[in-house]
Amino acid sequence: MTEAKTVAVIGGGTGAGATTLLVALAMRAQAAGRRVCAVDADPCGGGLDVAFGIETGPGVRWEDLLGSDGPLDGARLAERLPGRDTRPGVLSFGRQWCTVPDELFDRTLEGLRDAHDLVLIDVGRHRATRATVAGHDELVLVARGTASGLAAAGATAQRIERLPSLVVRGAGAPSAREAAAALGMQLAAVLPTDRRLAIDAERGVPAGSRARSAYVGECDTLLRDLLLGEDVAA
Repeated sequence: MTEAKTVAVIGGGTGAGATTLLVALAMRAQAAGRRVCAVDADPCGGGLDVAFGIETGPGVRWEDLLGSDGPLDGARLAERLPGRDTRPGVLSFGRQWCTVPDELFDRTLEGLRDAHDLVLIDVGRHRATRATVAGHDELVLVARGTASGLAAAGATAQRIERLPSLVVRGAGAPSAREAAAALGMQLAAVLPTDRRLAIDAERGVPAGSRARSAYVGECDTLLRDLLLGEDVAA
């Protein structure tokens, strides 16, 4: 079995939309038949399960893994994750604060890689450092297409000391290309503003559920060109 590709998704500034993008990518990859897992690496994010609309569903969350040691059976864990029946499996923080030791995080991620085709990690801007993104196959930095948003993205890239692929939200393609060039990054996608995403989120409908939208089209292109390297449109 081929080990999964791991992709760290990082927000370059407040409200960049990194979590929304991660959810949409996970949903679209699953719709295309891939085995997908989304991993919450931001204990202050409120729980990645909320973004998938499965926060009340049963399943293993990070706090349930605390204290475990030894090799982790990724396939068994995958079967116990929230969302597994209808959505990508999600390993999320719950509503209680907890600290996941680096050793446990790395061991868990290694196990999940063995059981999936694609593992997406929601890093969280304040946890994005050189150490926390090391070892991932791809880094995707999401930025708002504003002066302050792009400046924050540049600062985040300096902090992680590795040039990620840049996704710009809410800017025209020419402006996004100029911004990427100025920051010395590869422009991976330009995401249009989609007001339905916020409405869907309030209703527990995850991003990427609508098969036909400009936003989803960009997500499919990003998956094909950067993450999976083949046609993923379902």
